[in-house]
Amino acid sequence: MSAPRTLVLALVAVLAASAACHGGDGAGRREPVLPPPVAVDRSPSLAAAPSCEALETAIEDALVLQMRSELEQLRLTWAGWGGLPVGGAPGGDAGSPAPSGYTTTNAQVAGVDEADFVQNDGTRIAALADGRLHLLSSWPADALAERSSVAIEGWPRDLFLAGDRVVVFSTLYVPRALEGDAPICGGPAMGAPVASDAIWCGYQASNVTKVTTLDVADLAAPRVTAEIYLPGSYLAARRIDARVRLVMTDELPYPDGVAYWPELPPGAGPAERDRAFAALEDANEALIRARPLEDWLRRGEVKRADGTSAPVAYACTDFALGAAPVRPGILTVATLDLDRQALASSTSVLARAGVVYASHDTLYAAASHWWWWPMPGQADATYLHAFDLRDPDRATYLGSGVVDGTLDDPYQLDEHEGALRVASTLATRVAGSDPWGTVERASQLTVLGLADGALRTLGRTEPFGRDEALFATRFLGPRGFAVTARQIDPFFTFDLSDPAAPRLVGELELPGFIGYLHPLDATHLLGVGREPGTNGMMQVKVQLLDVTDLAAPAAVATALVGEGWSWSDALWDPHAFTWFPGASGGGLLAIPFVDYGMEAFVSDLRLFRVDPATGIAPAGALAMADVYASASGPGWSFAWSPYVRRSVLAEDAVAGTFVYAVSDAGVRSAKVAELPAWLRTVTFTPVDGG
Repeated sequence: MSAPRTLVLALVAVLAASAACHGGDGAGRREPVLPPPVAVDRSPSLAAAPSCEALETAIEDALVLQMRSELEQLRLTWAGWGGLPVGGAPGGDAGSPAPSGYTTTNAQVAGVDEADFVQNDGTRIAALADGRLHLLSSWPADALAERSSVAIEGWPRDLFLAGDRVVVFSTLYVPRALEGDAPICGGPAMGAPVASDAIWCGYQASNVTKVTTLDVADLAAPRVTAEIYLPGSYLAARRIDARVRLVMTDELPYPDGVAYWPELPPGAGPAERDRAFAALEDANEALIRARPLEDWLRRGEVKRADGTSAPVAYACTDFALGAAPVRPGILTVATLDLDRQALASSTSVLARAGVVYASHDTLYAAASHWWWWPMPGQADATYLHAFDLRDPDRATYLGSGVVDGTLDDPYQLDEHEGALRVASTLATRVAGSDPWGTVERASQLTVLGLADGALRTLGRTEPFGRDEALFATRFLGPRGFAVTARQIDPFFTFDLSDPAAPRLVGELELPGFIGYLHPLDATHLLGVGREPGTNGMMQVKVQLLDVTDLAAPAAVATALVGEGWSWSDALWDPHAFTWFPGASGGGLLAIPFVDYGMEAFVSDLRLFRVDPATGIAPAGALAMADVYASASGPGWSFAWSPYVRRSVLAEDAVAGTFVYAVSDAGVRSAKVAELPAWLRTVTFTPVDGG
C-alpha cells in the first residue's frame, strides 16, 4: 500500500527580507529594521507556490521576520525599562441488556461527534487516565467493571469510541532535529520513547501526534490495529460516521544555534548593546536560511498491525501562498478512515490556528492576524479557513475570510443555512503609558457567506459589551446569544434571521458570569457560571433563561452551590456538562463540582432537576473523595484523590436513572434516586514510577 497523497495549502506572508540594512547613526545606534506591520488582509486568498524554492523562501522570510520582531522587542524592553531578560527561548437494579437511553459526549453540532478523554455507548466506557486507555463494561450499573487497560505511547489527549473501534490521540515530544541526521537531544526515531534528556532540551523538542486505533470487540482483549505518527500538536478531532477529521498545528522551530540574547560585557552601553543585537539577528538569519526545505517539512509514518509501514510526507509543490500576516506554523486537517483504519488524506495551511468548528458539511479553522510590531491604532482580526467535509476522503480547501477581533472557543462560530455566524472579541490599541499602547475591548457578531472561493462579510452588529470580556456564546437557529462580563453579567440576544442585517435585540444584566450556555428547547437556555456569594466568595450557579421574547429575556430560576471558592470544569469545558432530557422524573443535569470551603474541601458530581415550568432543584451528589490515584517507584509512593471531571447518565425503563462519575482515579456508579449511596466503584491501575 503506497503512502496517501498529501495536499498542503500554505498561508504565509511573503515579505521583503528585513536584513538588507541596519541603518544607524555614527555611534552605532539604530532604529528597528523591521518593515511596518502589514494591515489586515480584507480579501485573503491563496495561490499555488510556483516552486519548492519559492515555498522555502516564503517560510524562511516569515521566520526571519518573527525572529527579528522578538529580538527587537527584547532590545527595546531592555532599553526602555531596564529589565534584563534571561537568556533562552521565551516562553443490580438494571437488569436489561442495554439502557433505554443514555448520554454521550456533549457536542456543539448534533451528529458531529467531538473527541474527549471519556466516551461511552451505553454499555461500555472508554477513559484515558495515567497514560493508559481503560475499557469498562458499564451496564448494568451495579456490575460496573474494568475489563482491560492498554498503555498509550506519549501523552494521551482524547479518544473516540465508535462501534468496536477506539481511536486515541496522543502527543509525543521528540527531538526538534528529528528530520535531520543529528538530533539535538539524542533519542530514537519518531514513534519511539524519547530519551529523558529531551526534557532538559525544553524548547528544542517538537510535538508529534500519534493516532492509535484499537479493535475492542472483545473488551478483555483489545488489539492495536494501526498507529499513525503525524508532525504537529493535537488540537481537536471531529467524527461523522466512519470519518474522523483530525486537526493539528505544527510549529516551524528555529534551527539549533538561534539565540535570543547577545553576549554583552558588564556595563555595556546602549550603542554596544544595539550593535550586538544587530550582529545576533544577522547570525540568526543565516542559520534560518541555511536550513533545507526538507528539514522544515517534517515527515510522519503509518504503522499497520501486519508489521508494514508507509511514510507520510508533505509535498512542497502542493503548497499555496497568501499575503495575510500570520505567525509561521502549519495547520493540518487529516482525514482518517475508520473502516480501513488508515490515513485517507491530509490538507494543510501555513498558519497557527487555535479554534476549530465543524458542521456536517464544513470545517472552519481560525488563525489570528499577526502584528509583529504592536503600536497604537492597530486592531485584532482573525482569518477563517473553510474546508469541505462532503468528500469522505479529503477535506478540500474552499476559501478564506476575515472578521474583526479574536476567537477563544468553537462556540463563537456557527453555520446555519449556508451562513457562518461569528462572535468575536474586538481589541484595539490606543495610546497609553507604554510604547505598545493600551487595549480597548468590545464584542461583535459577524455573518459571512461562502461564494466564489471566499468567505465574504454579509452583515455585522454594532459593537456590544464595551470594556468587557466575551464569556459564553450560543446560536439557536436564526437567533444568537452572548454573555460578556466584568462585574455585571450582560446576557445579549440577537436576531440573525436576515444575514445582511444581524441585530442586537435584548439585554439582561445578571450578577457574576455564565461560562457555558446550553439550549434546552426552542425558548430556554441553561447556563453554568459563577456568582458572588453572601460571604464574599464565588459560588457555582446554574441558571435557567427564558428567551421566548428576544427583546425581554428573563432569568426564571437560579441555583447557587458552594460555601467557599467554588468551581466546575463545565465553566470552561462543555464536555463536562451532561444533560439528559430523557431521564425519568424530568430533565437531569450533572456537572463536576469543586468547593474550597471555609471548613472543608469538596469535590464531587452535582445533579439538578431542570424543568422550564418548575425551575431548578438539587437532585443529589456523588462523591469520590475516597477513590485514590497513586504512583510509586523505588523507595517512594504517593496517593491523591483526583477531582471528578466527567459523568454519564443512563436510564432503565423499569429501574430508573443511573449516574457514573469519572475521575483520573476511576469510575463510580449510583442510582440517582438513592444518592449519595453508590453501587460500584472501579479504581484504575496505579502508575508504576519504577
